[in-house]
Amino acid sequence: MKFKSTFIILLVTAIFLSCEEDVSFDFEHEPRLCLNCILNPDSAVITASLSLSKMLDTINEIKTVNDAEILLYEEENLLGRFSHAGNGKFKLNKVPVSGKTYRITVDSEEYGKISASTIVPNKPEITWSKDTVGYDQYNSLRYNLNVQIHDKQGKNNYWLFSTGISRGIKGGGGGGVVLNAPFADTFNRRYEIEEKYGFIHYYQIRLSDEGYDGQILDFIIPDLVPTNQYRAKHILNASEHYDKYIKTSILFKLNEESDLPFNEPVQIYSNIENGFGIFGACSISTIVL
Repeated sequence: MKFKSTFIILLVTAIFLSCEEDVSFDFEHEPRLCLNCILNPDSAVITASLSLSKMLDTINEIKTVNDAEILLYEEENLLGRFSHAGNGKFKLNKVPVSGKTYRITVDSEEYGKISASTIVPNKPEITWSKDTVGYDQYNSLRYNLNVQIHDKQGKNNYWLFSTGISRGIKGGGGGGVVLNAPFADTFNRRYEIEEKYGFIHYYQIRLSDEGYDGQILDFIIPDLVPTNQYRAKHILNASEHYDKYIKTSILFKLNEESDLPFNEPVQIYSNIENGFGIFGACSISTIVL
């Protein structure tokens, strides 16, 4: 499989792919509301984007929706009303709290009502250290990054991803990640003989605490090279719905990049009642390298 060197943002902003329907029947498509909103306790501003769904085989641009009322509830109590920020964007100056349940409602006079709920997960508790391993054939210093996630009781959905600055632009989530751990999900693992362990994970790595509940998830990210530019590794704990959304989004992207002519279609996960998109939550711990 040929891997295209592109970035995919799956963390605190949602992509519009979930607003598209894989429909090939010969009839007029009826647009439905598509909402993307991810809660993060580290952000003092909650952003929601609202648009209309469209069929995959159309080339029309995404049409944004600007005339809707969006309300956010915390434990069934009204937390606030989003203000319109233009171009289908809505903002609310509130900070979500880990462990609490939130419900969002959208009411559009023209396109109807949609809603969804999510629980904000706890921030991952991590420790880490560096071990110098020597120099490579290019005389570049290499080191291993030792990471421990101190898992809390209950279901947690961890994701490991990277960010950095390239040519003055900060981005993340792209490329491949080398890691060998028994709790690493293999859904996006591809075999590459030139890699250290003979395989690589594309985009991000999902780390499941299934079978390790309440234990320490200990792993090594090998052969990193020091740099003067900003680089970081992030451990993201995703809510149940956001976890499924990230996974299916990566599968969708891998399908697009595959050389195989007949891949099984991937439907990007949505938890929006009567609509499309994602309303989820995450908490993130960061290691600046």
